[in-house]
Amino acid sequence: MGAQMRGLNWDNVKCFIVTAKAGSLTIAANKLKVSPATLSRRMANLELEAGQLLFARTPTGYVLTSEGQALLAACAVIEDGFATLSCSIGAGASEPSGTVRVAVSENIANLILLPRLGSFIERYPLIDVEIRTGVQPISLHGREADLALRVSMPSSGAFKTRKVGALLHALYLSASVDGSGAASDLGVIGWSEDNEGLPIARAAMTHSRWRSPSVRVSSLQGQVAAAQAGLGYAYLPCLVGERYPDLVRVSGPEGYLRQDIYLIMHDDSIETPRIRAVADFLIRAMDEAADMLNCAQ
Repeated sequence: MGAQMRGLNWDNVKCFIVTAKAGSLTIAANKLKVSPATLSRRMANLELEAGQLLFARTPTGYVLTSEGQALLAACAVIEDGFATLSCSIGAGASEPSGTVRVAVSENIANLILLPRLGSFIERYPLIDVEIRTGVQPISLHGREADLALRVSMPSSGAFKTRKVGALLHALYLSASVDGSGAASDLGVIGWSEDNEGLPIARAAMTHSRWRSPSVRVSSLQGQVAAAQAGLGYAYLPCLVGERYPDLVRVSGPEGYLRQDIYLIMHDDSIETPRIRAVADFLIRAMDEAADMLNCAQ
């Protein structure tokens, strides 16, 4: 692979990286702002240059072959080197500028970070903050984010971590059901089978009110909607549950699930001014939101 890579066109390689991560020619073409036909030609040219089949074309998208996976792994080293170079250049700037990507859960983004972001933008008008949320975790190892707020620390890699808060949980019930005879007949609302490994789902299943649920959902918003409909008790982060006046906290958070929240940064970017500025903003925002996270009413 190493000998072949010396003859590769770097523009084609950059397109390959985007396509490999997207898994779709159309999505990758949109990100690269080229037509799918142009991108397809670039991938075909790259395979000719490499002398290897890098993608298996399937009805559902582009799937990496073993050779493609090896090339993508080699490209990760190049990406890391370029990111380190960018950080070292950015560290010398007189005023912080550039884009900082933050990987975070949708609830923390929407309820804690975005309402406070306006004052940060006024202070640092040259910094663009990209908030990245999604069902699937955003990769830090692949440099898809510069910073992350997560309830688990990375198991490997050159990262700095700092605890910035704790996410506490409690049990919530519809206010229209609370105190009625119907409440005693209800159990905890379940999670869909593919989500039963989540910490919140496992914690819900250990509660004394747990029984085989007649209702299962696959998201926190589904849990909220089911509780509002009087279908059962919802086991929720207080950050979510306390937002809804038609839900009543019936027990918790003492003895309930507690998840520490960590700020995670790449070792080689910690002194980059724009990243340091955003990291300080995240720390302040989480500190200001402590009551929201900890079930204070």
